[in-house]
Amino acid sequence: MAEDIVVSTAEDPSVDIGHHRRGRGREPAIREAALELLAEVGYDRMSMDAVAARAHASKATIYRRWPGKAELVIDAVRCRAAHTLDPPDTGSLRGDIIATLGVTAKGIGSTDADLMAGVLRAMRSAPDLADCVRAQLVEQKRYVGRTLVARAAARGEVPADAGAEVFHETAPALMFFRLLVTGEPIDDDFLAHVADDVLIPLLVRTGQGTNRQEK
Repeated sequence: MAEDIVVSTAEDPSVDIGHHRRGRGREPAIREAALELLAEVGYDRMSMDAVAARAHASKATIYRRWPGKAELVIDAVRCRAAHTLDPPDTGSLRGDIIATLGVTAKGIGSTDADLMAGVLRAMRSAPDLADCVRAQLVEQKRYVGRTLVARAAARGEVPADAGAEVFHETAPALMFFRLLVTGEPIDDDFLAHVADDVLIPLLVRTGQGTNRQEK
C-alpha cells in the first residue's frame, strides 16, 4: 500500500501566496476602517485591534502590510487623495470655479467632514501624517488652482501674473467653514458667491501688481 504523501503547509509556498493575495484583497477595507475610526474616535484613541474588527481582518494581515498605526493612517490618507481632480473646462473662469467646487461639494458629506477634523487633530501629534497631508492634499489644491488660472490667463480673463495660490488658500477654507462651522448647504448660490465675490476679484487683483502695503 502506497504511503500517503503529506505536504506541510509551512513548506508549501502556495499557502503563503494565498495568504498574501487574500491580505492584499483586504487592504481597501482596512484603509477604510482606519479612516472611519479616525473620524469617529480620533487618532489617539483608535487602535489596530479596532481596525481589524471593523475591517473583518486579522491583525496579522494588517501588520504584514503596515508596521504600525501611523503608517496605516498615512497610507489610507494618501490613497484617499491619490486621484487628483482634473478641473472641468467650461470655457470661462467663473464656470470653471463653480464646476470645480461643485464636484468637490458632491464628494463632501458629514463623514468627510468628521474625517477631516480627525486628520487635522491627528496632525498635531503625528508629524509624519502632517507631512503626508501637506504633500498630498495641499499639492492637489495647488494643481487645481494653477490649472484654472492658467486657462483663464490664456483666455484673457485674468492677468498673466494672477496669483494661482489664491485658489488653494481660499476655496478649501470657505468650503469647510461652511460645512463644519455654519452648517449651511454648499448650494449653487454659495458657489456663485465664492466665485463672484471672492475668488475672481482676488485673482484679478493679485495680477495687477497691487502693493499690499499701500493704503
